Amino acid sequence: MAALNVSGLPDAVAAAIEARLAGAELDVVVAGAGEQPTGRFLDVTQEAWDGTVAGARAAFLAAQAEAARLVAAGRPGRVVFVVPTASVRVVHGAALPATAGAFLTTIAQVGAAELGAAGVTVNVVVHGWLEGSPEALVDGIPVGRLARPDDVAAAVAFLASPEAAYVNGAVLAVDGGFWITKSGGGSPLLA
Repeated sequence: MAALNVSGLPDAVAAAIEARLAGAELDVVVAGAGEQPTGRFLDVTQEAWDGTVAGARAAFLAAQAEAARLVAAGRPGRVVFVVPTASVRVVHGAALPATAGAFLTTIAQVGAAELGAAGVTVNVVVHGWLEGSPEALVDGIPVGRLARPDDVAAAVAFLASPEAAYVNGAVLAVDGGFWITKSGGGSPLLA
């Protein structure tokens, strides 16, 4: 039976992923750095910084442990990191979410290069602004709505599937087009 480990994600997203991956064919670890506080660059405290580093470290260690187990057993598997849109696009007031996500995106690419030959793929899903975020953000999203947890779960489910065996080191934006826009709807984090 395949193992599934989901950690460090918003509860609704984690539940949607767990539902989609119930009965998965492959061993999968899905990890995020947990909820990070928002705030401007100059307002980041040592305590908040340490919490961000701890969240990113926990996601990395969960993925590393699962990957080591898979490689040692000679089994294929999937590692999927889930990070916020601030990881790939500058969002004012999101210094810590951007830091955690950028760390996981970079370590995913290193992992992909090192583990791919062993049948363990490592990818990243960049989730857009989730339902419950300020509605002002919708103006900067070409599809005209906030992300639903199942939008993110569907992308993770694909990357966790046997059909994605040749997808490795990818960064998949599930953000309704927010990443490609220039306006971005402003930043409600500054309010």
